[in-house]
This record gives sequence, C-alpha cells and structure tokens, in this order.
Amino acid sequence: MGYIKGKERGQSVLFPGTVDEYIGENNEVRAIAAFLGRLDFVKLRFVRGQAAGTGRPGYDPRLLMGLFLWGHLNGIRSSRKLERESHRNLEVIWLCENLRPDFKTIADFRKDNGAGIKGVVVEFRLWCLRAGLYGKEIVAVDGSKFKAVNSKERNFTKKKLSQIIARERAKISEYLEAVAVADETESEEPELSAAQLKEKIAGLERYLAEHEELERQLEATGESQVSLTDPEAKLMKTDKGSEVSYNVQTAVDSKHKLIAAYEVTNERNDLGQLAVMAFQAKEALQVAELTVLADGGYYEGNALKECEQAGITTFVSVPKSKEAERLGIFAQSQFRYDQEQDLYVCPQGEELHWTKTINDRERNKKFKVYATKACAQCPLRAQCTTSKYGRKIKRWVDQGVIDRLRERIRGQPELLKQRKTLAEHPFGTIKRGMNQGFFLLKGISKVTTETGLTVLSYNLKRVLNIMGVEQMISSLAKANPCSA
Repeated sequence: MGYIKGKERGQSVLFPGTVDEYIGENNEVRAIAAFLGRLDFVKLRFVRGQAAGTGRPGYDPRLLMGLFLWGHLNGIRSSRKLERESHRNLEVIWLCENLRPDFKTIADFRKDNGAGIKGVVVEFRLWCLRAGLYGKEIVAVDGSKFKAVNSKERNFTKKKLSQIIARERAKISEYLEAVAVADETESEEPELSAAQLKEKIAGLERYLAEHEELERQLEATGESQVSLTDPEAKLMKTDKGSEVSYNVQTAVDSKHKLIAAYEVTNERNDLGQLAVMAFQAKEALQVAELTVLADGGYYEGNALKECEQAGITTFVSVPKSKEAERLGIFAQSQFRYDQEQDLYVCPQGEELHWTKTINDRERNKKFKVYATKACAQCPLRAQCTTSKYGRKIKRWVDQGVIDRLRERIRGQPELLKQRKTLAEHPFGTIKRGMNQGFFLLKGISKVTTETGLTVLSYNLKRVLNIMGVEQMISSLAKANPCSA
C-alpha cells in the first residue's frame, strides 16, 4: 500500500499572504495582545514605557512582556530559548510583530522591570474582578517550595561545616604523618611521594580556610546556613527530601481557583505567613470581610488575633498537643473552662483558679496560670501530673480567639476539606502542567518577579479555560483602556 505521500521539499508552495492568517481566532496570543494593548506602560513604570524622542529606538515593552507571557504559558522561560522561538514560531512572530530581540535584551527586560511586571499582574487581577471572575468570599492560603539556582553542595549549615572542617583537619594530619614517613623511608617507594603529599595538603588547607571563613561568617551573622550561588536561598524540607529553595505563598480564590495574592519568602516553614497573606488577599479582592482557609502549618495565635480584628474569618487546622500524650496524663482539652467565673474544672471536678499572669517574650504572648491545692489528695493525680506542685494550666489571655476558631471548625468542617483541593490546585498546575517548579534567577527580588510572571500566566490560563479567547477579548474591549 505504501505511505501517505507528502510534497517534495523543493516544490513551490503558495503560502498565505500575511502572518495573521496563520493565527486562529481562538489562539491565546490574540488574548495576550488584547490585554497588553490596553495597558499604560508609562503609568506601570516600565523602563522605556514611552518611546524615546532621540537616539536608537528600543523595543516596545508590550512586545517583550507578551513574549514572556507567551513563554510562561508554554513552559519556555529561558531568554535564549525565547530568542530562538522568535525566529521560528509563528505565534511568537505574530506577537512580536516579526521582530527578533536577542537574548540579552529579553533577559534585561525581565531584570529591569520587576515593578512594572508586578503592575501588570495587578492590572489583570483588577480586570478579573470587574469581570466577576473572583468570588471574593473564600480564599485558601498555602505555601510550596520552589527550587533555587543553588545546589545542596553549595549550601552549608553549621552542622555540615563542622563535619567538613573536622574531616579536612583529620585528613591534613594524616597526610602530614605520611610526609614524615615518606621522608624517613627513602629506600622504599611510597604510594605518594613527599612532594605529592605536600601538594594535597596545600589543596586541603585552601578548602579548610574557605570553610573556616564560612563558619566565622555564620557566627557573626547569627544565621543557621549560607548558600554560595544564591545567598538568599535556604535549604528547606520538600517532598523530595531537602533542596535549596524559596517558599512561594499564594492565596487562591474559591470561585475559579484564581490566585488573588502571592509572596516569595526564604522562611523554611509557613508559620508567620497567615496574617501577611490574608491581609494581601483582602486588599487584592477589595472586600471588608473575607474567609481564609489554611492548614496547621499556619496556626499561630497572634496571627489569628490580627485576622479576627481585621474582619478576616479564619479556618485553620489546630494541631494536637502531644506533650500530654507523651507524659501519659490528661490533656488540657479535658479541663473545662468556665468563662463566667474565669476558672478551669478538672476531670475529677475540682476547680483550678487563676494564680498569676506570666509574659512569654519569646512567643510574644501573656498567659494566665491556673492551679488548685486539691491535687495533693486526688486519686487521679498520677493520670494528671508528674509535678510535686500539682497540675497547672496555662491559658493565653486571648484564648477566646482559639476557642472561636475551634467552634467554627466544628460547625463547618467541610471548609477545611475544601482547603486542600483549592489551595493545591495552582501549585500542581504550575509545577507539573507548566513545568515551573524551579527558578531561573537568583535573589528574592528577581525570583519574585519570576513568580509574578508565573502567577499571571496561570491566571490567564484559567481565564482562557473559563471564558475562551473571543469572550475574553470582547470583555477587554469594554474595559477602561488605561487599566484593562
């Protein structure tokens, strides 16, 4: 039967007369161009946002911004790869109006326009708000580790440095002994000559000096680790064990799983990020009240209090205390608090009264301490305390914040179940679907810009799935031309 026959490569072909004819009406590049075409790049503070009156003309920032947005949508972020696509990819040729910026121009645009790119992310979110794409009622906050441009071999903790320095000193001592033996046994032929051993010692001493300097640096700064390639990146626990990474935080709206706010930190856990992300999401969605969902990694009393005071209703998993279980005694939850009388009632029915208030400076909290004299004769003492002074209960002075949280969770447990599917969807799409689970740039400022491009491309991808290209362009046409 043979194969399907193609045309000879040397045969003349009549191609369409314009590049535009190759680009379908539902092609994503048309949506990109329509969105960027309505923005004021001068107000957004882009470098060369306004064409220069004299000198060599530069590239329109709309074209370079469009190139990056197309690249992130298609998993191509490298400036060299984007340059290559501008020569061969019809979508990029159409988007860039047949211009071919070199890789340095492309890379410099991203490096120099962090504030402008952040502004474009904001403008897209504002348009989505006006288009009714955000629910503005519930957001889920979550964090995920994104690999930095720094290998584990180029990251040193105090413990790692201590071990390396000990090994190097031991090896130097071993080689020094070998040199002495080699000098004495001239008749026998050693594995390594004295000269070769001295060369190895010199190399080890150089490494030792470098590592000792890093150890002194950690002592001086009080930091627990240092990264050499990207000094702001930190070694963090990940699904793969541990990697030198950044911690990317997002707040995801429940209606269409659009990202409402994002932040990049080099903190190794999520503790301390709840109030930051909740406040950002509330401001981004322009609402007076908001419900925020988060896992137990965000549980921190002061943050919950801040949120409550700002009109933010939190649903955060409350970690179980394992101390009582470890000691084999009654948990604090088994003691009933009487708010009216400000006392606790123990499992045996005895009352624990307030005795003093202590200030925990490390945790920035004040605690009221409750105790009773009934422990001395209590038949359940062994099940309640190991202290000779009897059982004491510490209650945070703002414990009502936690009590109200527990009550909300009991009333609406389904919200915490919703959190996981809501918060983890963007990270799954970004890391696996868009292949953007790692950074190409160094430094928290630059990786924040990189994250902004990723968030913008993710949100655009979601909107195109929801509305389609033609409907999006139609909606953009009705928007304010100054700010999408």
